[in-house]
Amino acid sequence: MLLSDVPNIIKINKLFYFKKNIRFFKISYSSKLVNKNTIYAFDSKKKFKVKYLEEAVKNKTPAIISNKLYKNYKIPQFIVKDVKKETKNILYSLFPYKPKNSLAVTGTNGKTSVVWYISQFCLLNKINVKTLGTLGYFQNGYKKSNTNLTTPEFEELYQYGFDNKKNKYNFIFEASSHALAQDRLSDFSVDIAAITNITIDHLDYHKNISNYNNSKINLFKFYLNSKGTAVINGRLKNYKSIYNLIKKRKIKSITYGKKDIYFINKKNKLFINIFKKKYYLKNLILTDIEKENFECAIACCLELKIKPINIVKSINNISNPPGRLQEYQLKKQSKIIIDYAHTPDALLRVLKSYTNIKKPSLVFGCGGNRDKSKRKIMGKIAQRYASKVYITDDNPRNEDRKLIRCAILKYCKKGIE
Repeated sequence: MLLSDVPNIIKINKLFYFKKNIRFFKISYSSKLVNKNTIYAFDSKKKFKVKYLEEAVKNKTPAIISNKLYKNYKIPQFIVKDVKKETKNILYSLFPYKPKNSLAVTGTNGKTSVVWYISQFCLLNKINVKTLGTLGYFQNGYKKSNTNLTTPEFEELYQYGFDNKKNKYNFIFEASSHALAQDRLSDFSVDIAAITNITIDHLDYHKNISNYNNSKINLFKFYLNSKGTAVINGRLKNYKSIYNLIKKRKIKSITYGKKDIYFINKKNKLFINIFKKKYYLKNLILTDIEKENFECAIACCLELKIKPINIVKSINNISNPPGRLQEYQLKKQSKIIIDYAHTPDALLRVLKSYTNIKKPSLVFGCGGNRDKSKRKIMGKIAQRYASKVYITDDNPRNEDRKLIRCAILKYCKKGIE
């Protein structure tokens, strides 16, 4: 698109330093993501600092869209009344084609694994897929870029999912509690919404578990479209309230963990039940964590029109994502498991999953400038469910790392600093 096209798309109050033949391909609210092909948009009234504009200019942005003129910067400036509204109008013109299906996964733990599993199921069945989340942005399994946030701001999310030509991709993304609470999805319509679980996390931001819980439910309340499908974990404590919400909206739902999709262990054999039909899974050994994530992914894949038999044929060829129950075999009876477990529930479930003959040893830490209440709980879990415990640093940010370690050690007496 050319800058000369912009006045035909948005309502402009004033226009300065206009150059009509400059081409651009994207628009962003982040000065860090701006380049010579990306317009920089910002609301001067909302936590804006001139240094952000300076960074955008340094990164050679072709123009800016704002509600205030900055005379010291001789680049094209579109001055508008409502920056958010006009930014969306440009986005809709740049990328008019929606994904074949948009699928959002929320939950405290398991989002990354579920998205990863869905992607692999799609690729093994020759279905085009884009994924976005903690691990970055992928197209058909190939990583294209990193992302700063699990769920980025709306304009970034939109540009990852939508296209400027007929869209051949299914778009699968992680929906974080922060994003749902802050309305980052905005009017991004979701066709399939899935929830993994809800346990304690991010209480430094949400203040209490009720607010955190409600942010997750927002995915089904506001963003899942009326013709979509809800994929719900039947093990959730608030399963009935989510199910009743979906029922009230007259939206289709699939329950995994029981009822519709669930694993069965029978006589040392593993089966998957898919809508009352059992399929034998030969030579497949899964932890309870993996089973739960697979159940969610399978339910989602059914809505992407992958046949049950093809799901069963594919499952043995699917691996865990990097850093999620990632195994390294050392000696014959010794292995290392790397996992992103940064919540009490995740740590507990990982330790329990690998407690066979004896308790595993554990190396872990807690992040800084985040929910401090987790340190006590995770310390107690380590004390009870691990044999040897080594307390180390895990992204202390701006906090004194020694104090973080001490907070854990207070409740984990066997811990070695």
